[in-house]
Amino acid sequence: MKMLKNLARLLALASLQIASVAHAGLVNDVPSCYGAFHLKAAPQPPDHLVYVLIDQTVLLDPNLQQSVLDNLDRMIQPGSKFVIAEFSAFSQGHYLDVLHTGVVEQPLPDDAYGAIPIQKAPQIKACFGQQLAFARKMAATTAKQVMQASTSSLNESEIMGAVSEVGLALRADQATNKVLFLVSDGLENSRTTSFYAHNTVRDINPAAELAKAKSSQMYADLAGAKVYVLGGAMMPPATMGTRAQRDGYRDSKTVHDLKTFWQGYFDASHAQLAEFGAPALVTPVSY
Repeated sequence: MKMLKNLARLLALASLQIASVAHAGLVNDVPSCYGAFHLKAAPQPPDHLVYVLIDQTVLLDPNLQQSVLDNLDRMIQPGSKFVIAEFSAFSQGHYLDVLHTGVVEQPLPDDAYGAIPIQKAPQIKACFGQQLAFARKMAATTAKQVMQASTSSLNESEIMGAVSEVGLALRADQATNKVLFLVSDGLENSRTTSFYAHNTVRDINPAAELAKAKSSQMYADLAGAKVYVLGGAMMPPATMGTRAQRDGYRDSKTVHDLKTFWQGYFDASHAQLAEFGAPALVTPVSY
């Protein structure tokens, strides 16, 4: 019981750190049950990785924000690892920043309890349940803070640059099943190219834009990850232009060409674009 109380204190202390996104986030921020109980068995490495990359230039409505949180909660399971990161433009002090990383351990196998004092078994089993709840709360709180702090006042969004940086982490991770959950409008606005014109979204030529990405060496290597994009083609209403532009309207061809670009980009970046939500996802994020 003493060990369980000590773990509870540790989880409570770690919970206080969730509120501060200044945390480094590059190591596992979720306390280990194997470590807390000094278990001889080694935890299995996580086989599932979900990397959540949130564009700070995108303002999501409450329903879309909740969709992000629901999908993230569903993806965090025993045997999984999650990473929460944010980005906008490297030149504006809003560079790619990993806020939290967490690992949810696989529970101790039933046959391993034979070598453990019987009075400790319920405490150990309870620990894994507490760990899962803690990890989900950490991920949700961090993602919510990033989305609520997002702003349309940032002039640039280096989406391809951020995805390329994430590729380094995806390739280095040993998980078999990898997902990149990109929360972004997909509207690149960088030195490589801009998908804007006259204060609104322009209808791009996907082949021409892919050629720019290739010549600028902006393709990534995402190690075969599945990619889900939520928020595609989303922009706040404009203050000038046509009535449709001021209402934030996006015609179907503009959205189709944007999706075609990202389909080609991720194909060339060794990834599978599972869905491009414009802006909402039709199917849940899954490994």
